Order: sequence, then C-alpha cells, then structure tokens
Amino acid sequence: MRILIVEDDQNLAQTLKEVVESKGFDSMVCYTCEQAYHEIEKAFDCYLLDLRLPDGSGLDICRRIREFSQDPILFISSDTTETSILQSYACYADDYIEKPFRLNVLLAKINSLLQRSGKYKKSYQIEDSVLNVDGASLQIHNRVYSLSLTEARLLEGMFQSYPNYVSRDDCCRLIFAATSHYPSAETLSVRISELRRKLGDDAKYIESVRRLGLRWKL
Repeated sequence: MRILIVEDDQNLAQTLKEVVESKGFDSMVCYTCEQAYHEIEKAFDCYLLDLRLPDGSGLDICRRIREFSQDPILFISSDTTETSILQSYACYADDYIEKPFRLNVLLAKINSLLQRSGKYKKSYQIEDSVLNVDGASLQIHNRVYSLSLTEARLLEGMFQSYPNYVSRDDCCRLIFAATSHYPSAETLSVRISELRRKLGDDAKYIESVRRLGLRWKL
C-alpha cells in the first residue's frame, strides 16, 4: 500500500511519513503542488492532502486526481471553516480532518477509507495474536474468539498502537467513529469488562492504566 503525503510543513510531513510507514505503508512526501502534479499519476492507494500550499491549493490537486482515480483522498488542514470543508467534499474528497489531530484517529480514518475502497481487509498480527477486524475474530495461539463489532474496534485501537497505550478517549472515537453517539466512560468500562470475560485467561494481554489508557501487552 502506497500513500502520497502533500504537506508543506516539513516537520509534520516527516512525522506523517514515519507514522504511516510504521504501520506497514510505503509513502512519498511532496511539499508543493508542482511536486505533487509530477507524482499523483503514479501508483498510490491513498492521498493525504493539505489544503493550503505555497504554490496553490490542495483542492486543485484533488480535482486532478479525480480525473483518473477514485482512490481515497483525505484532507488534513488547519482551515476549520465550513466553506473549505464543503469545498473539499465538492471536489469528491472522502474525508477531512482538522489540525491538530490525534495520530491514532488519523490512522483509523486511513484504514477505514482503504477498507471501504476495497483495497484490503483489515487484520493485525502481534506475534501469536491475530485480529481480524472484518471477520470480527481474535486468534491467540490456537484459540479463536468471536467478537462483537464494538469489541473488534476496541482491540483494533490497541493493535494499531502496539506497543504503546491508546487513550480511553481515542478508544471511544475509534469504536463509535461511524455513529453520532459518543459513549460515557462508564459505557466504555462495561465494554472492556465484557471483553475481558470473553477472553478468560487471555484477558491478561489487555493492560489498563488509568492515566495512560489501554494496550495489548505480551
């Protein structure tokens, strides 16, 4: 999977490159519209576009991409005006995330866009633990657990962040990103308890630290 990052802030661009490559993606960075125009027709599976660039607008890049590709386009911008957001969708962008943003939420959006585009089916492996998000199942060694959609998304947050912690707030965003409902801390705690009961002895892999959040720990 290849991602094109078009971002004029060099520090942010390099951070994005490191983050997506840590998750197994290949990536290329462009800092201007001119650079992007030379690259966009190469084989990319997803595009991350800044809106405001030193020599033009990411909207123009988006329009150009849509002339030949329906691959996912995600805008990342500090422009929070309704007009700019609506313009991006008018150019057939798939999503829009405002700066500053949480890296785990950005990764969740990228995975969601790639999944909906049919690029791949989401699965994660950490040593002998394999999470199949689409199939809502978790395999640990030779033991297989059927999961609810909520449980699969909760584990997805932990597998994406491994070996780091994912905050409880980010867990809530990942689990309920597709709905307008945002759960309370109590609701999230209930879901975690239900998942622990389901996993039995294997619940030892879920580590919870109040001020840090959750993680999958081997």
